Amino acid sequence: MANVKKKLKWFGRYVWEIVKASLPSLFMYICAGLIMFMLMSPKSNSENSDFKMVWKTSTLVWTIVCVVAAVAYNGVICWVHGGTHYEQLVSGNIKRSTEDAYGNPYKISSHKEAKEYRVWKGFTFGGITAILTIATGIVFGCLQKDIDVNGLNAPTMILTLVSGWSVLPFYAPNFVNGTSISYFITIAFAAVPVVVSGVFYILGAYARRNKVIRQQQLADKAAAEATNKPKKINYGGLPGTKPKKRK
Repeated sequence: MANVKKKLKWFGRYVWEIVKASLPSLFMYICAGLIMFMLMSPKSNSENSDFKMVWKTSTLVWTIVCVVAAVAYNGVICWVHGGTHYEQLVSGNIKRSTEDAYGNPYKISSHKEAKEYRVWKGFTFGGITAILTIATGIVFGCLQKDIDVNGLNAPTMILTLVSGWSVLPFYAPNFVNGTSISYFITIAFAAVPVVVSGVFYILGAYARRNKVIRQQQLADKAAAEATNKPKKINYGGLPGTKPKKRK
């Protein structure tokens, strides 16, 4: 029973660390959707064709700005996580390879096994971030006819607020201009946070590894130069004891 509790506790730590690491990126994608929704929703009921054309142009511009900002933030966050998780992996390897006089692993207070670098973690961060995008695409796709005719209701409004960056560019032309773009296409947008999170997580780990290697090489070089540096001889300051300097 104690062993089961220990494994459950270990699993809970892993799940919590993964969810906690994915929350900043998820929040940024939600913010991107909210910004798009606030800027576009007042114009969705306009009957002026010229106003619609301006709205469609601004839709494209704000979609690009919001999505690029969210993706960039997602990449930076996962880059940082990759670097810190690599350091935790190094600490874990040291801890596991050393033992004290009683055979117990060497204790490192800052080390957390749940934060150690693993390749799959970056893609898992993105998968958690993409859950709302997938759910929004499925719900909108199943209710497409009703949404295109009657607009958003309470449930679809909530999904639009949390994943508007993926669905608003398709909802707008469907509802305002009468096009029939399938909302199931938005599910493909879930690949964006998955790929970005996974790739930048790996790159962040390798960047930190290369930085550590460069620092170690510089330290080794400085130590070698200090060892090979000729020692200064104290001649006592007596006349004729110092070697003549070359001109």
